[in-house]
Amino acid sequence: MIKVKNVKHDRKHFSLSIPELALGKGITILVGKNGAGKSTLLQLIATALKPHRGTIQYGGKTIDDALPFIRKNIGFLPTGIELYEEMRVKRFLRYMSELKGVVNEDAVARSLVGLHLQDVKRAKIKTLSQGMKQRVGIAQAILDCPPILLLDEPLNYLDSRERKNVVSLLTRYAQSRLVLIATHELNEWEDMADEVIWLQEGKVLFKGPINLWKTHLPLRVYKGQIPLSKIKDLDQERIIHMKRGHDHYLIKYIDVTKPFEHFKEAEVTIEDAYFIRKKSRDQGTIPPHHLIF
Repeated sequence: MIKVKNVKHDRKHFSLSIPELALGKGITILVGKNGAGKSTLLQLIATALKPHRGTIQYGGKTIDDALPFIRKNIGFLPTGIELYEEMRVKRFLRYMSELKGVVNEDAVARSLVGLHLQDVKRAKIKTLSQGMKQRVGIAQAILDCPPILLLDEPLNYLDSRERKNVVSLLTRYAQSRLVLIATHELNEWEDMADEVIWLQEGKVLFKGPINLWKTHLPLRVYKGQIPLSKIKDLDQERIIHMKRGHDHYLIKYIDVTKPFEHFKEAEVTIEDAYFIRKKSRDQGTIPPHHLIF
């Protein structure tokens, strides 16, 4: 269990302020627009940054009294991770294992297999594609199976096959561990995430389980087909998905009531709920009790 208490961290044009936040086992996705504070929060929890005020507890311990122990129990993938380009993949993972204080050859082998890197384990990192480098970054984070895993946009640069593999791997991993993921790829975590944290301008606007995230919304989601000529009758800002057919559009639309009688109410996805909450807050139409749990 991680507990964030009265944490404040100031940067030149930005301030992260979190009075209280608790994180436990399972997958928690961290959502919010660019600049909301997602990466800063991950860096603080990873101990890459120290909060200017407040404390972060890891099972009751803090960085002031147990920093080496805490770091040993954290796996971290920052955005733009700097890899040692001249190192070979397996040597790099072994080196990262050494930095944690123990060389675990079995853990290195498991990471290579889990991220589909066994065929390039002897290749220099500089020769790899961007997607493979991203997988190396994830592999170093899960070395030795740390109980706390912090990932910043882990699906970046991955093709659809590798995305599915990473999501599946992390879902299994999170069954007995804490996994916090900053992501814009909300649909990828639709059936896997346990909780959502919504950050906006350095503040937590929502923290709670997925089912609560998708309910108590001020707008509903509808879907249906309309003739091409009817698209102009709709508020374009309320269209959250549109696919063109031969003579029609298939759309998903948010509103209080159906835009057309034949439209059906659709099941709300994580991404739909984010779109609704963000739009409603921007327009000042979402009640305060909908914002935080």
